[in-house]
Amino acid sequence: MADYLVKALLSAVAMLEDAAKFGMDSHAAVNALEDMSHELDQMGASERRELAEIFDRIAASADPAQQVWIRDVLQNLGVDA
Repeated sequence: MADYLVKALLSAVAMLEDAAKFGMDSHAAVNALEDMSHELDQMGASERRELAEIFDRIAASADPAQQVWIRDVLQNLGVDA
């Protein structure tokens, strides 16, 4: 799984979280986040570990203000690595 795919996922999650917080159609944003969570939940244990490693790698190279958010995305989506 490539880092660029996870970065695209992070961009989508950030946009949807903002939409949900600021009312730009929060119902649709929450539904989209739940759909993402459902799809990610279909992964096997090794895929989850790989995904968590990529998130950690991206967080390590991110702006310090974003590192915690990046590391928490999977847990917030209900994905246990």
